[in-house]
Amino acid sequence: MNKIMLDNREIYYQVFFKKNKNMYLRIKNNQVIITAPMHFSIAEIERFIKKHQHFVLKHLSSMKTELYKKDEFWLWGRKYDVVFHDGKSLYINGSVIYIPNSDFEGQRELFYRKETVSKAIDLIETDLKSLIKEIDFSGIRLGSRLMTSRLGSCHAAKKSINLNSILSRFDPVYLRAVLIHELVHLNISNHQKKFYNLLLKYVPNYRAIRKELGQIIKTIKI
Repeated sequence: MNKIMLDNREIYYQVFFKKNKNMYLRIKNNQVIITAPMHFSIAEIERFIKKHQHFVLKHLSSMKTELYKKDEFWLWGRKYDVVFHDGKSLYINGSVIYIPNSDFEGQRELFYRKETVSKAIDLIETDLKSLIKEIDFSGIRLGSRLMTSRLGSCHAAKKSINLNSILSRFDPVYLRAVLIHELVHLNISNHQKKFYNLLLKYVPNYRAIRKELGQIIKTIKI
């Protein structure tokens, strides 16, 4: 399986070399399938895909993938091989994740929630406490759950922040941006100019990150 970047999205494609005169592109099972003449190079194939970028992205966006794939597991932007076993614990060993046969989706979701909170705590302790001087970090409570329409929520009076567990599937840069967004809400309740001035002080490319994340999430059934 090969991959290519199209409009900041990582797209996987598969090539079948045949005795054709021309190259053909189709979308099947949310993947790009290329049929190419035997002598064509990868560089030529990728130029062909980029030429048809609009078609590819349009059709992939209309095909949403399952939230919990049986044969695929992503954690912090890394893909792990999946092995099912008869035990009771879900755990990672090297590049393989072992999932109990008894509780497929439940075990995964619990794992993602714990990972989201753990990574958020780590970001606060190793990065954000020393970076953001305007926020009082004492007494902050972090939680995580799967949300269909929000990436995070904040209850300023209780100093409580909830983060969407879907974030743990992607590169930590997205969690960091969402976490800082909710931390700023501890001081500023709505999205006024003052809010964005502080948010963009610590995440200058927040809007670009948020746009990328939105595009990725649109491809997943939640």
